[in-house]
Amino acid sequence: MTKLLLGNNFLEGNILAATTMKLNEDNISHKEFNQSFSLVTAKPNCTDFNSLLDYLKNYRHELKSILRNYGAVVIRGYEVKTPDQFQQVGLNIFPNLQNQYPGGAPRHKVAEYVWTASELPNYLPIAGHTELSYSPSDRPTYILFFSPQVAKSGGETPVIDMKSVLLDLPEQLQQKFSHTNLVTKFYWVSIQKKLFDVRLWQWPWFRYAKSWKAVFNTQNKGLVEAKCRDSGRQTEWLINDNLIVSCPMQAISSHPITSETIWTGWFPWFHIWGVCIDAWFVAKFQRKFRSWLVFFILFLITFVQDRLRKN
Repeated sequence: MTKLLLGNNFLEGNILAATTMKLNEDNISHKEFNQSFSLVTAKPNCTDFNSLLDYLKNYRHELKSILRNYGAVVIRGYEVKTPDQFQQVGLNIFPNLQNQYPGGAPRHKVAEYVWTASELPNYLPIAGHTELSYSPSDRPTYILFFSPQVAKSGGETPVIDMKSVLLDLPEQLQQKFSHTNLVTKFYWVSIQKKLFDVRLWQWPWFRYAKSWKAVFNTQNKGLVEAKCRDSGRQTEWLINDNLIVSCPMQAISSHPITSETIWTGWFPWFHIWGVCIDAWFVAKFQRKFRSWLVFFILFLITFVQDRLRKN
């Protein structure tokens, strides 16, 4: 499964190998980028969108080989301006794209196979993670994304080597997580509604919670249960038709292509103190009154929730 996302602040994890592969093509240049990526750059006289489509058509297999070797490819210099054009790029590389997004991140569909990367404000970072690893059956093999508008300041889309992240953890912690299985629980409302989010700290202070009907693209409860059952997830229906979906996952998993052991990145987010700790990192980095106040409020809320849970 492959997914396309549109946006400036999208963060994903990848295994980045060090194998080099050269392309022989007059209209592009190819080189190793930052010792981790493969960089393909259009020549000045071949920057139009059709030139990119021609390149992808003629060198699709070579490009896929580079992706398998490096884990990531950066394509620059071509005139890709709209979600529909970006969709054509994706279909030229991977004809069987995914047209549904089963995750809970705040994003909306802008083309048949394209979603926004995130609806969060630009001052809120997205912690590094491997996409949809909390739902292994939905985990994409590749993700494509592009920026239709370059940020005037502060814009960045880091890509993280999640194998290196795992190796940076204390060995004792690595061993502990390698023998630990997690169960994630998602709460889906029956009707889309506004939720107060203190992290936004600006008007409007509300975001829309996704309904299970939007997530599973159906209003049929039986079909939802069948989809969850086929992917190893359990469902629990509440009195108000809201839904809790439980899914087993691992904090450490193997890469779907290289089979290397990687850190999924999700454990801190699913821990009861995860959001609070994330807010602390934001406040420490931004050093703004707003960020420290958000952290303090989340700390109080989490402390009360944790005490109630233990009692």
